[in-house]
Amino acid sequence: MGLDFYYLPGSSPCRAVQMTAKAVGLNPQHCIPTLVDNGFSLWESRAIQVYLVEKYGKDDSLYPKDVQQRALVNQRLYFDMGTLYQRFADYWYPQLFGKQPANPENFKKMEEAMGFLNTFLDGHKYAVGDKFTVADLALAASVATYEVSGFDFKPYPNVQKWFALCKTTLPGYDLNEAGCQEFKKYFP
Repeated sequence: MGLDFYYLPGSSPCRAVQMTAKAVGLNPQHCIPTLVDNGFSLWESRAIQVYLVEKYGKDDSLYPKDVQQRALVNQRLYFDMGTLYQRFADYWYPQLFGKQPANPENFKKMEEAMGFLNTFLDGHKYAVGDKFTVADLALAASVATYEVSGFDFKPYPNVQKWFALCKTTLPGYDLNEAGCQEFKKYFP
């Protein structure tokens, strides 16, 4: 298998599909993470995750074939990209990389996003039921980024319980933790 993966260790989306770093420049958006599989280039961490489990997965446990289960996994992946992680970025990145003051409205939106996740997890062991999927891998990387920033999870008991479980059961979580420590250096 000829896989090359280009990523930034401190990046939440990159940590979700952690492999090895080499370079950037294999896609028109010039962004990371980027995966090259025998000449096929793909970027966007969640798309990479789905591609890897569809092509190399031994079964459909990480990305179910059942249409409704898969739809829920997709919804959680899109929620992670478009809401949970995006709201983190909207609040923190202007401060960390643009030296701008904190925007309280954006912080409220972060809290709202975490509240949505807390609701999704109500009555579930993992993001979509009782087995972990690629959605848990992506969401755990984003929630770990919230944790690195000092976010208070006390108002979100379902997230606390799920995240504690993810830390001990998700394969490769130790790689995620190493990336978190790199990213933590950016926070005051």
